[in-house]
Amino acid sequence: MTQETSSTEAARGPGDEPPRIAERGIVVKGLRLATAMNDAPPEVKSRVPLVVLPAAGFAWGDYRPILEHFGGERRVFALDWPGFGASAKPSPTDFAYGAPAYAELLEPWLNALGATRVVLLGNGIGGAAALHFALAQPERVLGLFLVAPAGFAPAGIARMLATRLLGMPALLERIAPLLANLALGPATPETRAVLAARKSRRAANRDSDSGVLAEAALWRALGQPDADLTGPARQVSASAMLVRGALDPLFSAGDARRATESIGPRGAVEVVLPGAGHLPFLQQPRRFYQALAGMLGAAEYRAAALS
Repeated sequence: MTQETSSTEAARGPGDEPPRIAERGIVVKGLRLATAMNDAPPEVKSRVPLVVLPAAGFAWGDYRPILEHFGGERRVFALDWPGFGASAKPSPTDFAYGAPAYAELLEPWLNALGATRVVLLGNGIGGAAALHFALAQPERVLGLFLVAPAGFAPAGIARMLATRLLGMPALLERIAPLLANLALGPATPETRAVLAARKSRRAANRDSDSGVLAEAALWRALGQPDADLTGPARQVSASAMLVRGALDPLFSAGDARRATESIGPRGAVEVVLPGAGHLPFLQQPRRFYQALAGMLGAAEYRAAALS
């Protein structure tokens, strides 16, 4: 299969300058959240914002190509979850790591950004948090673009063993590089850049011991019965699209089927991207962006109907 154009090349045409993405800190419920945003020109500020919610173990910078691709046409935002990147890293004894706690941060965070109604792009644990937020604040979510969302693995011995083993910080620390390589999928310049950024964060002590503790806590939370979203997701009213990289080892075809059949009264639309991993825009940027553009376009129609 011919490799797609890189994420950077797909994001802009020849001679185009990418929009400036800046990071600032926003304090929410006593926690500093590293927040990325663009310098959106006034004429696009009325358009529906895109909010990117990363997977566990990743930082907003790993999703920069998405922000740069859409940052010229609308406001774009992303964050580092507590425990990761440049955000606060509370101890698991002080913060209930998991999708519900992450979702509870979104309302005050979006309020601080002046983002009333949004499209949420959630990857992994970010997808689970997006679903929780859509259930709690349905009027604020104009679309859910869920990339391998957590919360849809079937109950059983396999899930129990995986979450227990990965919930052990000492073991997770040893296998974290291998897990990251497996999750990212086939190597591209973008996947290598993500791995280099992870290594750099660890070397700078921005994502070391506390990050391992946070990620292990998230894995343990995913092993709890209340982490199963197949029931609650049926109450989601926002339109949803589910994207899966065909080579994603963390989100199987069976997980995708359970998710698409469970989300909302009519289910979600599923898009499978061949040759891609847990962050599929790194291997299939054009197809990924086309699907996301469709979701954003539909959200604009819904926003106009509500105004």
